[in-house]
Amino acid sequence: MAHLLIIRSGIGTVLRGVGGNARSVARAGWPVIRLKALAYGLAGLFGVLAGMALVGLTTSADANIALRYTLLSIAGVILGGGEFTGGKISPVGAVIGALTLTLAASFLSFLRLSPDWQIGAQGAILIIVLMARLLFTRRNTRDGGGI
Repeated sequence: MAHLLIIRSGIGTVLRGVGGNARSVARAGWPVIRLKALAYGLAGLFGVLAGMALVGLTTSADANIALRYTLLSIAGVILGGGEFTGGKISPVGAVIGALTLTLAASFLSFLRLSPDWQIGAQGAILIIVLMARLLFTRRNTRDGGGI
């Protein structure tokens, strides 16, 4: 539902524009600082809602409960095709990236690898994917194919 609001509504389009090219949004007459404040406020609201959902699922409120989810949330977006600099993201790709990391964690558990090493292995998977993406991007740029 939130995805549809951001994709289909006018304010969602402007918020995506601020993430992609704030200078062009400012030239169009939109208040960039207010839009960025709105974007950060919405991100905070969704973060609070996600935390409440996690506490509801686990029925406990330990401060260290979400340590494993930090890597999963960021790496899932990056593996799904998102960029560190913003502007490019696919919600379907982010879900597929998170599922890939979750399946990798299940596979590493099946191999009886320590949970501490599993986080490192997931980080290594992320680094390998980023290196492969960089190599393919450079090869396409060198060949004149673009991105």
